[in-house]
Amino acid sequence: MADGATRTLAACLSQLPPIVRLRLLAFMHLVEDPAAMKAALEITPSGSMRLTLDTAVTPCPANCH
Repeated sequence: MADGATRTLAACLSQLPPIVRLRLLAFMHLVEDPAAMKAALEITPSGSMRLTLDTAVTPCPANCH
């Protein structure tokens, strides 16, 4: 299922703004290799959420925005 979702998202990436592509790629890396990513989920009392993904892996130059 993750492979199918990855292929589908990759096909759509070129049509999205750079910041959206960057966020989707970070999430895809989390799904593909959870051990390579740190994830922090913050939920405020008002209900807004923020997911922060971080990795020590250097991104490919083609994915820098």
